Amino acid sequence: MEYHLLTYSFLFLPIILILYKLTPSKFRWCLLLVVDIAFYLMISKALIVFFIFAVVITYCTGLMIDRLGSSNKYTGKMLKKHKRIILFIGIILNLSMLIVFKYFKLIGISFIAPIGISYYTLQTISYMTDICRRTISCEQNIGKLALYLSYFPQVIEGPISRYSNMKNELFAGKDLSYTNITSGYQRILWGLFKKMVIADHLAPAVYKIFLHPENYDGTVIAIGAIMFTTQLYAEFSGCMDIIIGSSETLSITLPENFRQPFFAKNASDFWHRWHITLGTWLKDYIFYPISLAKPLKKLSKKAKTIVGINISKMIVPTIALFFVWLTNGIWHGAGLTYLFYGMYYFVLIFIETICEPHIEKFCQKHSIYESNLLISSFRALKLFVIVNIGEMFFRAKSITSGFNMFKKIIFDFHLSSLKDANWGIDKYDMIICFFAIILLFIVDFIHEKNIKLRDVISNYKLPIRWAIWYALIFSIILTGAYGAGYTVIDMIYAAY
Repeated sequence: MEYHLLTYSFLFLPIILILYKLTPSKFRWCLLLVVDIAFYLMISKALIVFFIFAVVITYCTGLMIDRLGSSNKYTGKMLKKHKRIILFIGIILNLSMLIVFKYFKLIGISFIAPIGISYYTLQTISYMTDICRRTISCEQNIGKLALYLSYFPQVIEGPISRYSNMKNELFAGKDLSYTNITSGYQRILWGLFKKMVIADHLAPAVYKIFLHPENYDGTVIAIGAIMFTTQLYAEFSGCMDIIIGSSETLSITLPENFRQPFFAKNASDFWHRWHITLGTWLKDYIFYPISLAKPLKKLSKKAKTIVGINISKMIVPTIALFFVWLTNGIWHGAGLTYLFYGMYYFVLIFIETICEPHIEKFCQKHSIYESNLLISSFRALKLFVIVNIGEMFFRAKSITSGFNMFKKIIFDFHLSSLKDANWGIDKYDMIICFFAIILLFIVDFIHEKNIKLRDVISNYKLPIRWAIWYALIFSIILTGAYGAGYTVIDMIYAAY
């Protein structure tokens, strides 16, 4: 049962809310665990065995690291060494399942992957690592650990949460409240709007263009790339709204995963706003450990005498950044397009890191401010081009196909071709998408100004308040892509 299906929001979730309300507070985490298991079985069936295996590995690894630290058998460096050995084994065992299911297809062996394996594997690694770092205590109850790893609103697409943030949320058994339920469902409705009215309407056109890009000129391909970027954002952020809203109805707070990414200043800022929980995970468990590694520190010291202080300072962060984006590309999937995608952003962010300080000095010297319309417009256009080119390669069938599409955009761009282009969707769908995307942009703009739109709406008088939400409901019912003539579009990021 995927989150964007109406049966999830208006049948499955209400039943859970009723059962949750009827369950005594101290047993509510048990109910959630039962729901998680049932939810997982509905989607992955027998593949739940591999999830159980991951829970057992993670639980035992955490327990062993914790008990090793409380014993007097090892101290100092020996204790740290043995902890790291246990942690390494636990990580490798969990990663081995991810590698088999996601990457064996590169050698011609393909398996159906357990749902959410890319997400809960990262959570197992963060949990075990945090115990080793002594930033959290080991969970003694394997059922509670299983709940953290399988929490049904987030198991398919994230967000990637931390045990330290979730333990009090999941196990407290907070009472349901009218405010949380209504606020949660408001967010679910907005997520359904983005998914069903924008993303699912764009999906057929994106599929058609990227399936046979050789049939189109650069103009149609460029618009196809913009369509895919819009589809991906509307769907992924929309699903996050449904997920976070679902959890909000249960009075459980999940971390935010998007923050108006298209209002970012540059590529680095974009990734601080897009898939936020993946970015913070990569920073905490890839970037910092590599940056603090002793061999790299030694390398940086030696480099001072050869290339000077300024360049030597860049060596360690650049190497760490490389592995962050290598991991990002590999995590997204088995294929050279994903690897290229990671390296694409590594190069861009590396260039930004070098150039931005000099650009800022130049702007300060000549009294050019960020609020300058020309500067802000240039930055917005630059980011728009960077993101859409990146997503085009991400979606392309192969790197060769991606470069051929890019060449067509540069050398075969004819606006006249738009008149006769076969988009795979009718004018009605295109008009719906156009106005829905404008609405999405307006809402993001309001949020970028630190205005909480739901709070603003809640302060309106009852008739106006309900008129707004009913308008949203009927826009989904009347213009959403579902029913006869429409194919159900699976959640894109559920495949990663």
